[in-house]
Amino acid sequence: MVSGEDSGYRIRDANLTLEILFATLFGRELTPGDGNELRAASDGLNSWVAPTSWLLPNWVPTPSRRHFSESKEQLRSEIRRLLSEHGEKSKPDSLDQETLLSKLAEAREASGQDHLSTEEVEGQLLTMLFAGYETTAAALGFTWYALSQNPESQQAFHEEVDAVLGGEPPTHADITDLELTQRIVTETLRMYPPVHTIPRQTTQDMNVDGYRIPADTQVHLPLLAIHRDERFYDDPSSFRPDRWTGEFEDSLPDYAFIPFGGGRRTCIGREFATLEATLVLATIGQHWTLEWMGEEAVSIEPEMTMKTQNGLSMQLRPR
Repeated sequence: MVSGEDSGYRIRDANLTLEILFATLFGRELTPGDGNELRAASDGLNSWVAPTSWLLPNWVPTPSRRHFSESKEQLRSEIRRLLSEHGEKSKPDSLDQETLLSKLAEAREASGQDHLSTEEVEGQLLTMLFAGYETTAAALGFTWYALSQNPESQQAFHEEVDAVLGGEPPTHADITDLELTQRIVTETLRMYPPVHTIPRQTTQDMNVDGYRIPADTQVHLPLLAIHRDERFYDDPSSFRPDRWTGEFEDSLPDYAFIPFGGGRRTCIGREFATLEATLVLATIGQHWTLEWMGEEAVSIEPEMTMKTQNGLSMQLRPR
């Protein structure tokens, strides 16, 4: 997604976010170029929502759904291996750090599998991997693009990173002081929500604003339209991180900004994703400036996650 002809570097946001997820969820380090089969399997989870399949009934077999099933089983096998390794406390390379896998494994062991089975642990970890891999990568990619199109915001971002971090790698303790960086992430999520539509299915006949929606009907909430609605945002097509003041956020109606959904079904990984995006943005921004290599503005292709027609080619410039 990001390249640097002058520097010889290449960054692919999807690889980066996958490496972070594997380290955080599983305690499994994926170094660049390592774990290609696991990377491919993680990519394969998105096959379930391929445009050629995802609107079809679940019982309809398609090549993309077969690919999804194969990828899911491969990742389940890796999770089982790591769970087994966690249980072998005497192994020199057994997991000894606190991860989501270790906490779920401890909960499973404490309950005697009466309340949390191995299959449920695998399912929870697969869900976190599915929901937190490509979505955060898309958010980071669009953030670099938005900054490249708004030089004043990019300059202010670099100035904040330099002033707050002083050349040191960012940590969780720096988040509060990285105010503009957080606003940049938030504004990107408004303009380019990685999950651009939220599907729901009715369980009974509904009447919404004069429209009757029958039971068992799939409906979609279009985040892209809501986040760019003039009723909620002044100049909604402009990238304006400074709009995100506390006063402005308090004035927004409920569900006018929902990149992670809302209500009881708000994404469980919301805090993790925003923290990850902020720290990654600050880390790369310390050393690099990114310039858009395209000749025209990006053409958005809303599939299940936000994509562009020809990717996001950026030029890395050392600072």
